[in-house]
Amino acid sequence: MGIYAEFEKREREVFPHNKIILWDGRMLDCYPLAAQAPDKIDEDHLELDTTGQYLSVGAKKPQPVPPKSKDTEEQKELFIKNAFYLLAHKERIMNDSRMFLCRIPIQSGMAYTGISGFRNPTLGIYLEWWSIVEGAMRTDRKGRKSLVYHLAGSPLSGANKCAAVREDGKIEIVSLSPFNAHWGPFTRLNNRYTEAKQLYQAYTLQEVLDILDQEDAGNTDYAHSIEIQYMTHEIEVSNRRIEQIKAERDMWYKKYYDTLIRYNEDKMRKYYAEFETLETSANMEIELLKEQKRDLKAELKSGRLDNITYQKKLMPLTKRIRELEIEIDCFKFNKVLETFPDERDISFNLIEQFVLNKRKSNDEDK
Repeated sequence: MGIYAEFEKREREVFPHNKIILWDGRMLDCYPLAAQAPDKIDEDHLELDTTGQYLSVGAKKPQPVPPKSKDTEEQKELFIKNAFYLLAHKERIMNDSRMFLCRIPIQSGMAYTGISGFRNPTLGIYLEWWSIVEGAMRTDRKGRKSLVYHLAGSPLSGANKCAAVREDGKIEIVSLSPFNAHWGPFTRLNNRYTEAKQLYQAYTLQEVLDILDQEDAGNTDYAHSIEIQYMTHEIEVSNRRIEQIKAERDMWYKKYYDTLIRYNEDKMRKYYAEFETLETSANMEIELLKEQKRDLKAELKSGRLDNITYQKKLMPLTKRIRELEIEIDCFKFNKVLETFPDERDISFNLIEQFVLNKRKSNDEDK
């Protein structure tokens, strides 16, 4: 199953009361906010920008994007600085809804649609996105690992200028291709938890880091954990790619055989009609011969025939039955080759399946 087919399936999931279901299927208990739940959930679907910051009409100049607060910038830097540390602790984070729902103050966005679909991403969403999207966890030709954390570009042209952080903390500008294969899953994951973000408790990023640091008990070597996450990511991406290739193979296989059958339909029907005539005639004769064999056996048992006479009379009947069976088998295979000399992919089984399916379909339509 391709990733978009998976999203179509997952988007129909309904979370149980006070729980969320993660992409990998695990279910987490959630803790309602102390304050009264909002009367209405603010949706975050992808839509055209109405602020004038990302979409302007005519000669009207785009509105400037408001500057970020100092606290927001500090929190952003905190996330970027600890991105790989957080990835190394993915399993711990993915087992606590308060860690999963921790807000990450990084605002991605696109031309025309602005920040819609990208609002209020969480730590868990980043971890899921990194895991399932090819190219979100990167390794360059020099073996340097990086994590994409900011998306910016055009949903129409696909031109983009995104940001990734390397293990050494350096920021690099990257272009993701195809762009929609990256921003699409991010917005759909983000939208999946829109309601949960507004209903349940979440730790701050600093609280998450403090808890993880305390649980690490001074252990600062998490390179092995990062390597495991990258290897797991590669395996999952490769498996998904294999599934996509298999699906494409099956699609082209079906198209090929549909065309092959359509082109040879009349000849296939005629061949199968001849086969059924031969088979009916041969089976009738075989039944008569078997009846004669039963009569001979009865005479042998009654003593009217001795064993030598019985064998002499039985042998030609058995031989004729075998000849008729061989005649049917030869028609199944040799006659197919003779009828379709240039179509090596047409077999008796294919012809029979096609004709019988057609008959069944016609009967159902009546």
